[in-house]
This record gives sequence, structure tokens and C-alpha cells, in this order.
Amino acid sequence: MKKPFNLVAMLALVSGVVSCAPVKLLNAVTSASSFEKDKNLSYGDLERQKLDIYNAQEPRLNSPVIIFVHGGSWDSGNKNLYKFLAQGFTAEGFDVVVPNYRLYPDVVFPAMIEDTGKAIAYAAQHFSGRELVVMGHSAGAYNSLMTLLRPEFYPGGSSAICSRIAGVVAIAPPTGTVSLVKEPYITIFPERFTGADAPMQNAQTKIPPVLFVHGLKDTVVYPQESQMLADKITERGGSAKVKTYAELNHIGVIKVTSKFFDGDASVKTDVIDFIDSLDTESGNFCR
Repeated sequence: MKKPFNLVAMLALVSGVVSCAPVKLLNAVTSASSFEKDKNLSYGDLERQKLDIYNAQEPRLNSPVIIFVHGGSWDSGNKNLYKFLAQGFTAEGFDVVVPNYRLYPDVVFPAMIEDTGKAIAYAAQHFSGRELVVMGHSAGAYNSLMTLLRPEFYPGGSSAICSRIAGVVAIAPPTGTVSLVKEPYITIFPERFTGADAPMQNAQTKIPPVLFVHGLKDTVVYPQESQMLADKITERGGSAKVKTYAELNHIGVIKVTSKFFDGDASVKTDVIDFIDSLDTESGNFCR
């Protein structure tokens, strides 16, 4: 069935970057009928320490809550850009939390990790008794992984992580297989991803099961970043899977979570299958 012209035009626009006008257009035509939104809830005292909660109108019974951490190279990005993603998962019955976190030049590592930990902990308290799945894209995937691999950044530490977070979805994550050499990254990360600031250097930590999602046409963060970290996690007895998509690039892999583009790749279905496969009853999810 041929797509309406406006969606063809939108596809061309959104294939560029996840920011500003293209995504505003996508969000403008994305229905809010699948959720009720609680906006700008504070998980801290600072302006960027706020999050939105998209409550599914028809929730899945006993489903985990998805916490999505946005990308943007640690110097840009905003929770307000991800209505399309929230709609895609609330339509499937999942409640979705989307936080902001502080950005460069106001902060450098590890402030963005500390904020991510606080936001997840807020969601854990808000949804008392329910399991969480932490999902992030690009810089947000890095934040998500580092929050769990460095439990000192998560309120309550490793025991709180292992008792509430059932799984992690890391979409196109930079993991530290390549040293950083350019600004602003070498200022944001003084160790340049060669030390404790890199997920690869923390892979010995036990964490919940991880699904790595990566487009094979990604030239921003190469697919090897996901595979090498997954290998290190599984080598020490953890659980990590990698799903790759031949036709997707760095932006396409998140764009296809929208209902308008989810027919282009199985990313959303694969994420939901992963969530459905998780153990949500043991009370200790780390491996």
C-alpha cells in the first residue's frame, strides 16, 4: 500500500537528524490517544532534572516500565523530542518515562550519569513494585549502560539496580572501543574513553540482561562498539544479545520506533520480544 505523500516527505526529513523541525513535524502528526502524559516532573532541583511520564491508556498486565534516555552527543537533545517513541511503546501497553539530564558545557562526566541514575531511581519509586527496563539511544545508551555498570552513580547502589531493573536496551551505544580525540568530547570525558569513563572498562560488573541494537550503516557509532561490549559481558557469564539491521543508520535505528516507520525494520518488535523474554519475578536480575 502506497504511503500518503506527507509521510513520504516526512521520511525524507526525519532521516536527517533527531532534532528540531523534522521531529516536531513527526510529533505533530503522532496521536496522543495511546497515553496520558505527566509532564516536567522534577527528580532533582536543577532545571534539566525533569522527566515526562507517558501512561499507557491500555496497559499490559504486569509489564515493566520503559525508561528512555535520549541521545544528542551529551551537548544537546531533549525529552520533548520523543513523543513518537513514547507513542510507539504506549500503544503496545508500556508506560514510558523520558528524562532530561544536564549537558555540556554546563557539566562534564560524570554529571550526566548521576542525573540518569537519579531519574531511574525516581521512576522506581514512582512505579513502586514494578520492574524497569532502561533503554537509551547513542549518548543516552552510554548513560544507561554506565549508570548500571558504575552502581555508585545509582541511588541505592548495585542492590537497588539488581532488584528493580529487569533489562537494558542499548541502541547504538558508544562503548569505549575507540579513544576520543576531538572536542568537545575530550573535555567532557578527560580520560577520553580509555579508563573508568568507558563501558568497556567496566564490563566485569554484573548487570541485568542487555539487548544491543545497532544499524549496520551507522557511521557515527560503529556496530563493533555493541558487539565488543556484548562479548565482554557474555565472557564473564552475563547475558547480552546483539541485533543488527542492514539498512539502518545511526538515526534510522531510533526513527523506526515511530508507528509511521516501524514497518521499515523490526526494531520495536525485537525490543518488545526482548522485554517479554525477561525474568520479572526472581527479584535479582543481575548476571
